[in-house]
Amino acid sequence: MAEDFAIRRMTRGDLDFALDLAAAEGWNPGLADADCFPAADPGGFHLALLDGRPAATLSAVRYGPDFGFIGLYIVAPDLRGRGLGLRLWRAVADPFGPKCVGLDAVTAQQANYARDGFLPAHASRRYETRSAGPDAGATPPGVLPLDAFPFAAVLAYDRRCFPTERMAFLRAWLTAPGHVALGFAADGRLAGYGVLRPCRAGSKIGPLFADAPRAAHALFHGLLARAPAGPVFLDAPEPNAEAIRLAEAHGMRPVFETGRMYRGPAPALDMARVFGVTTFELG
Repeated sequence: MAEDFAIRRMTRGDLDFALDLAAAEGWNPGLADADCFPAADPGGFHLALLDGRPAATLSAVRYGPDFGFIGLYIVAPDLRGRGLGLRLWRAVADPFGPKCVGLDAVTAQQANYARDGFLPAHASRRYETRSAGPDAGATPPGVLPLDAFPFAAVLAYDRRCFPTERMAFLRAWLTAPGHVALGFAADGRLAGYGVLRPCRAGSKIGPLFADAPRAAHALFHGLLARAPAGPVFLDAPEPNAEAIRLAEAHGMRPVFETGRMYRGPAPALDMARVFGVTTFELG
């Protein structure tokens, strides 16, 4: 009997299913990710079904004509080895059309993506530490709630550290329930910002963007001081040596690594300002 294979755009329930798969893989999604992710591109999340049953997931988020990002590429564990993920990939990722497409690949899969035209750019390491619980009195000087700064200033700062504008996503990400967004003021202007988001296990800091190590350390301290007791993670890009030093200076230990890869011309980013990646799913 022939199997019925179909692909559709995800509903909210489908996205919950995708994030459950991600959690089972140890990717530790954020508690508000299902609300925030579609803000980047409501039509960018795809579900493959086998005989009507959810079988595989893939996001192909189009930020605009020049940049897109692929993530959440997962097949249900009991359906692996049947080519379902590849069929979904061929239908969605192959024709995905922005001039540059990025993804974060686990080491074991990077050769597969290379065969589809993705070239390695750099590694990112996930570091872990622990919070003893909130301590608002530990906030360093210069660290303020991010809404103390004009949103236009935040958007302009983010654009220096991300390949394209992502206004709708940032509005959702900065204000989601449980998210903490802080900025660093230097000479009356925004000199960096960071976000702490609650996850299924502990919290993640991302993005963490700053003009200089001093600002990055201050923001890290401020965010850590607002984290619930438990693990706290930071995804630091390897090209920024100061980001690695920040993680090591705070006694963080590496627990995971991915490789950023691009199909098409790699974006010109100010990596010296990128101390923490926003999320491996969306870039």
